[in-house]
Amino acid sequence: MGLASGISRRHRRAAVTALGAALALLGGARADTPDRLRGIVVPVTAKKTLRIGVTIVHLNDDFWKGIAYGIADEAKRSGVTVEQIDVAGGYGNVTQQFSQIQTMKTLGIDVAVVGPAAYDGYNAVLGSLKQSGIMVIAAGIPVNSRNVDFGITQDDKAIGASLADAICRDKGDKPATVLALPGPAGAEWAHLRYVGFTEAAGRCAGMRVTSGPVGGATDIGYGLSQASDMLLKTPDAAYIYTPETALGMGAVQAARRQNRTVKVVTSTVVAEAIPMVKNGRILAMESEPGILIGRLIVQYAIRKADGVLMPNMTTSSGSPYPVLDVPNILITQQNVAGYPYALYDVPPEDWSIKALQ
Repeated sequence: MGLASGISRRHRRAAVTALGAALALLGGARADTPDRLRGIVVPVTAKKTLRIGVTIVHLNDDFWKGIAYGIADEAKRSGVTVEQIDVAGGYGNVTQQFSQIQTMKTLGIDVAVVGPAAYDGYNAVLGSLKQSGIMVIAAGIPVNSRNVDFGITQDDKAIGASLADAICRDKGDKPATVLALPGPAGAEWAHLRYVGFTEAAGRCAGMRVTSGPVGGATDIGYGLSQASDMLLKTPDAAYIYTPETALGMGAVQAARRQNRTVKVVTSTVVAEAIPMVKNGRILAMESEPGILIGRLIVQYAIRKADGVLMPNMTTSSGSPYPVLDVPNILITQQNVAGYPYALYDVPPEDWSIKALQ
């Protein structure tokens, strides 16, 4: 969820080639494929005027950019108006995001979509939206507030557990040491993934986890530096876990520079990581379908506004509001060539939110 710059031209060319191959398998399909909602819900169009304002964490990776694109494209299809898409600029930038949320009220919106830059501290600002009669939707990741109508998110503990299970299957009966980068402090999604990973690892015989410090950035450089240090200190390490792909790609670079045969597991599809799955340096990469999340946000906002059935919502996840957890798919060498990235995860390269700002 935090891919930054620093990707080599060689990797980018390979990624574009891999993504093009995936598109060819789809017959060139992007957003006009009938199953754009993955069968989760039947698409509907708005019966009355519905205006949406959006604020998300950043646009440094295809997860958040995919959510923005999914919202914008689905709104066009469904008779919904997107008034504004704002960007907080990074995790922890809550002051800037609070200002963006307050500005939404002046735009006369009906729905506020919030991809929160932090887990805590949003109750009062979201409460002010609710008092104004504005629907509030949590996008992509959880936020600790009861002033949310519903969330379209993911089961982050399940993502972490899935990555641990991938290592367990790969190592077989042999013992294995796994290095774990927990992720940024204060990010609930990273914490939940780490908990899910370590709990599942504890159920796998012979799997030992050595963890690095909580905190730091979510970019390739930080993943490279942390993984390099941990690899030097742990000569028997065979695997590395990271909660998202930028850190994972940094870990791949660290292992390559030290000429180590280490496999990485991580989450969030980005085009640049696809070749690393193909060559086995990334053992498994969880799909986090940002485009699908964006589309479902629009579809469920319409249903909520019209007072109709909202299928597949659950209140049993421990969240203070109902949620729909989108299905995640584990990408490995076995399915990397045929997975429809452009339909669910990777937005069009030439798409920009500038026209909406």
